[in-house]
Amino acid sequence: MEHAPLILFVYNRADHFLKTYEALKNNEGAGETELFVFADGAKDKTGKAKVDECREAVRRATADGAFRSVNIAEAPANRGLAESVISGVTGVLKKYGSAIVLEDDCITAPLYLKFMNEALGAFADDKRVGAIAGFTPPIDMPDGYGGDIFTCYRSCSCGWATWLDRWEGADWELKDIGDFYKDLSLIKRLNEDGSDRFLRLYRQVGGGSSWSVRFGAHLVKNGMLTVYPRYSLIENIGVDGTGVHGTSEDAETVKVDLSKAISDPVIRFAEPDKKIARIMKKHYSGGFVSEAGRAVKTALILIKERLK
Repeated sequence: MEHAPLILFVYNRADHFLKTYEALKNNEGAGETELFVFADGAKDKTGKAKVDECREAVRRATADGAFRSVNIAEAPANRGLAESVISGVTGVLKKYGSAIVLEDDCITAPLYLKFMNEALGAFADDKRVGAIAGFTPPIDMPDGYGGDIFTCYRSCSCGWATWLDRWEGADWELKDIGDFYKDLSLIKRLNEDGSDRFLRLYRQVGGGSSWSVRFGAHLVKNGMLTVYPRYSLIENIGVDGTGVHGTSEDAETVKVDLSKAISDPVIRFAEPDKKIARIMKKHYSGGFVSEAGRAVKTALILIKERLK
């Protein structure tokens, strides 16, 4: 099995990083993995102390020899998460062709790297798949579903992996977002596993910071799916109010039981399951009232954009 490079983004939470790193170094395959740590810079002088503390924690912790090699890049100024991820992931992908990506608030199961590497190998030449997810929300699978993985059109930002040929061509500047205004089937597919997705994408036009929904829209436009493990390999610990991004909007930041992870999953392509799509949509949409409100907002956006 080939071991893809692991990219870890950190900012100003030394305690979160240390928990994330402790779990990662205990992963099967860590010793064969090249680790790339991208540390963003402080926004202002008041935030510099915490940034420096986090960087020092990174230097100390990664000197333990747990990984094959460690590369640390410290930004001289604040770039923001979106720019950091887009730039960092692009650079590593251009050199290695594939990569596994994490942020500093993701506690991984010991099988995380193994699963991600096996999935990257299994679907490297299968262009139906655009990305691999490490996080799965605590949803109940439909009765009779026996697969160890499932696929859907919702991409994942909480521990994921992809290949250069899937990443390239993403519309980071949203120059072609008009394609979604013209083609309702694209919006339907984008929202298939959660009614929040199109509105999140639209907010990026005004300068939003979500690289994830832009990458997800790119995959949707190209008909590519994301592969998920049946049981999550990640628990997100970033919902304690310490992160830059809010906690109420991101349903991925929920408690999951990492002990359920399957030790030797069968990684084989599965067509999207309509029952799972409905379960995912219910989980991420927040109920009928929220979904109806988003439908109205979407309709008003489309009317406004088509009248321009």
